[in-house]
Amino acid sequence: MVKTDPHDHTLYKIRLTELAQLAEVAGYKVVDTVIQVRRREHSSYCLGKGKVQEVKELVKKLEIDTVIFYNILKSNQKYNLEKQLNVEVIDRYDLTLEIFDKSASDKISKLQIELARLTKAFPYEKLKAAVKYLVEHPGKKSMGEYAYHSVIKQLRKRIKKVRKELEALIEIHEKRIRERKEKGKPIVCLTGYYGAGKTSIFNALTGLNKPVTGKPFTTLSSKYYLISNHTSELFIIDTIGFALDLDPRLIDSFKLTLNDIKASDIVLLIVDISDPLGLLLLKLKTSLNILKDLGITYDKIILVLNKIDKISEEELKQKLVFLHPYMSIFTYVLVSAKTGRGLDELLAKIENKLSEHKAPTLRQEVGGTTQSSHFASLL
Repeated sequence: MVKTDPHDHTLYKIRLTELAQLAEVAGYKVVDTVIQVRRREHSSYCLGKGKVQEVKELVKKLEIDTVIFYNILKSNQKYNLEKQLNVEVIDRYDLTLEIFDKSASDKISKLQIELARLTKAFPYEKLKAAVKYLVEHPGKKSMGEYAYHSVIKQLRKRIKKVRKELEALIEIHEKRIRERKEKGKPIVCLTGYYGAGKTSIFNALTGLNKPVTGKPFTTLSSKYYLISNHTSELFIIDTIGFALDLDPRLIDSFKLTLNDIKASDIVLLIVDISDPLGLLLLKLKTSLNILKDLGITYDKIILVLNKIDKISEEELKQKLVFLHPYMSIFTYVLVSAKTGRGLDELLAKIENKLSEHKAPTLRQEVGGTTQSSHFASLL
């Protein structure tokens, strides 16, 4: 990891811990960690040349077969590192996709993963092909086209095909969303950081038994389920989990899944209240930033503070003090998906918020401007 903020004494540790956890989920065994503090990443290697040599010695000594960077590597950095280290070099983006691959079970998920991988790999493969054929002094093909162009054309063709397939699926998906809305049944979406307990709450609200593995990104495509809430019916959706520093290309590739969040009437932001306070706040801010980027306004969000069964009443009180700035803006509820505590209150608050949306008052709208500004200031 290259740490470019010399004043960061905490967040980088959280990021590295998460990277190690993701690596283990993907099947890697973490044997060592290397951190370098630099004003900026080295343009050719990300790490400085001296640190690259240090990593090279570690690779040889510990018989390492893969080096994983937290930093998102540029194509030339990845190429140069692999050439120097003589092992596979991947970054956080690649690692996330490997985990996605393990969980993907439907066509939509697999296509979204493939698009994300192709989008990231295209400039790298282009560079690799160009260098390879330049070294081999290729002759020109017919029409004056260099041999390596065929590799690039194949990649472009595949990207175009996958995009086209996804666009068709998005169109069908959006049509289904419109049909659901036309029936007058509101959509309530479960979002949040991976591991916060989204699927557990989904199961508790629906009575279903979707697999809960405790591993990240077990839900890649949205799952709709119609439930009765007292006098009305509504759709509950379980969606993909969030993570730190999600690459915009990754978000763009999962547009179909994220459209479900954007189309929702209510967004339940599931938060693991049992996390250490620093990690809890970081995950909350990360999740809220993603929702803000998706155009979700504060008034559609209900904070669901889950896993209260895992901490003492005293710890809960202390954390609620720190979370007060958020709780003064958002509707919130304390729940335990495991014991069922707070679920009735959650359903009641969903119903109340849906009623508010049906009959907004001038006072609410005026107040919303101030609240929205406050929401932005928390991020």
